[in-house]
Amino acid sequence: MTLSEADERRVEGEVAGMIADLRARPNQEKEDRIGLEIAVMPEEERAFVPTVLLRFVAAEGRGEPLPDPAPFSGPTPRRRGNRFGWTLRLPKG
Repeated sequence: MTLSEADERRVEGEVAGMIADLRARPNQEKEDRIGLEIAVMPEEERAFVPTVLLRFVAAEGRGEPLPDPAPFSGPTPRRRGNRFGWTLRLPKG
């Protein structure tokens, strides 16, 4: 099943938002979150992401701005456990 034009614009906006967020202050955590957001997209949208990125690269080469960012509309990726796998607290007992 192919995406409608409205869905394509929505995905472009979501990817533009991810890129804008990453460009603000790039770090590994943001890159990982973008990967998770793309991974939880429906299959048709996930398959369209490389096309969107190629369009953005071509637009930037021509000096055009990216589309307006849109918030991610998919399910929120869950975080597992603590951010750190260790703690400085002494064991109880």
